[in-house]
Amino acid sequence: MNIKTLLIAPYPGLKELASTLAKEQQELDLTVVQGDLQEAIASVKQHEKEGFDLVISRGGTAQLLRQHTSLPVIEIQVSGYDILRILALVKDYHANHWIIGFTNICQGFVSVSNLLDIQIPYTIIHDQKEVDEAVKQAKAAGAQTIIGDTITCKTAEAHGLHSILITSGKESVIEAFEQAKQTYQMLKNATREAKRYKQLLQQSYVAAAIYNEHGIIEYASPSFQNRLQRMRTDADESSIYTYFPFLDNECQTLCQAIAPVEIGYTCTINEEQVHVHQGCLNIDPQENRYYVRLSENTESYRGHGLTVSVIQPVMRSFSQIIGNSDPVQAVIHQGKHAAMHDEPIALYGEQGTGKKTLAGIIHCESKQTEGPLLFVRITGDDDQLIDRLHAIFTCAKRGTCILQDIEQLPMTRQDDIARLIPEATARLIFLFEDSPTHLLRQKQLSPHLFRLFKPNQIRLPSLREYMDDLGEYVRKFIAQHNAKYGKQIVGIDDNALKRLHHRDWKDNLQELDEVIEQAVQAARHEYIRTEDLTAIGVFGPGNHCWLDLHKPLAEIEKEIIWKVLQEEDMNQTKAAKRLGINRSTLWRKLK
Repeated sequence: MNIKTLLIAPYPGLKELASTLAKEQQELDLTVVQGDLQEAIASVKQHEKEGFDLVISRGGTAQLLRQHTSLPVIEIQVSGYDILRILALVKDYHANHWIIGFTNICQGFVSVSNLLDIQIPYTIIHDQKEVDEAVKQAKAAGAQTIIGDTITCKTAEAHGLHSILITSGKESVIEAFEQAKQTYQMLKNATREAKRYKQLLQQSYVAAAIYNEHGIIEYASPSFQNRLQRMRTDADESSIYTYFPFLDNECQTLCQAIAPVEIGYTCTINEEQVHVHQGCLNIDPQENRYYVRLSENTESYRGHGLTVSVIQPVMRSFSQIIGNSDPVQAVIHQGKHAAMHDEPIALYGEQGTGKKTLAGIIHCESKQTEGPLLFVRITGDDDQLIDRLHAIFTCAKRGTCILQDIEQLPMTRQDDIARLIPEATARLIFLFEDSPTHLLRQKQLSPHLFRLFKPNQIRLPSLREYMDDLGEYVRKFIAQHNAKYGKQIVGIDDNALKRLHHRDWKDNLQELDEVIEQAVQAARHEYIRTEDLTAIGVFGPGNHCWLDLHKPLAEIEKEIIWKVLQEEDMNQTKAAKRLGINRSTLWRKLK
């Protein structure tokens, strides 16, 4: 199939030459028309509807056409032969000549004329709008003949000057034909490749969409479209912000800065929990493109040294913290003090003690609440890690950045991070399970980093240290899970509560929450009883089984899968391997 090509000639001679040469072109189906500037625009718009593949033109006309057509525009260049012919024509003229043209034309003329010892003044223009003023200045300088392209010659004659048109020879036109063939082949290959990727997305179960910086959705996979059907609103359905308004914020700038790292969000839409992963596609320097990927969990790709999530605070005020014991009140007092300044803070304590929850309260109770609350987890060392952290520290203005697992990095990398902190516009809160002082002694924590948050350390006590408050936490979790599961449990009997006092609570409040959740589901009476806790394995020797054996086999199987996923930090591959099934089977059983 021939390449359907439109050639727009700005002057009659080029039309005649191109028409003659077109007869020798077997791969090009050429249509040659004459037109300059506005005439050319009207012509290309008319022919664009007829399925043309390419446009060929020259000079200012070619540049103008690029702004008004989506078709590729090939420019007929001014060759060395074209320049030599013009110089040979004017070398014996006695009139004062002046060249006016774009950089490539003027530099070509200067290079060749210097070799021939022909001195012709010139003016470089960068836009067709500059032609009139350039001609005026040349005339004022004594120019009598202007050398240039079609629009330059017309402008010169309008000002009463002679003009010489820089024409294109046979070799320049043939070179443009060859470039058109190469361009078409490249576009054909790129289109074929794009179709392959699109087909891959169409046939996969990935729920993904691409949108521009204005939020307009340019592509959505079938899986993504199906999810949107369940979120349909009366607003503009072509905008990603209709469905996910939280994407329209300063995190868009952060997305560009840390690409290809994604930013994760968890939200509830129409009572459905949705995990959203936002990324930036740096494929167009003129306009950024972004993508959204929906998933069943919060897992992000960890191959870039860190994961980034925008999180919603579990609690927003110190008044929401339960407990009157001294250890809890001490945390509240220190937390209120930390919220009054924006210096780096270190929160440390065993797993499940509520470090991230306290960080969220400090964010909400401070003056740094206008920006996002970011949770950044260090997953490994990476060459771009420091640059990405610098972007996070400075893009999250008036916000808070929570960092976890920073002690896993080499000491030199920690020192690099310490040097970034003075420039940070976000509040920085570091989370540790072990005491920072102990980590420093074990040479796992940089002295430079430690020095920055040394005055602002808060230790969160283990649940074992404030067992007097256990009953209050149990009642709080019962109320939460009653609402979640539609139950009407009114409390826990004394014997069951006493038994809970003797549990080790290795994972602290997190473990207590999980136990009460399972107990609420298992309870068959108004109060949680000892037999309910026994049924879910709370009191088994060394056994933390939480299964409700009264449920159907399919539901028990689903709970086992979720438990393994949680223990494997939501890593689907590891969980599936441990269970002896593949990933697709894993998610099919969870549906």
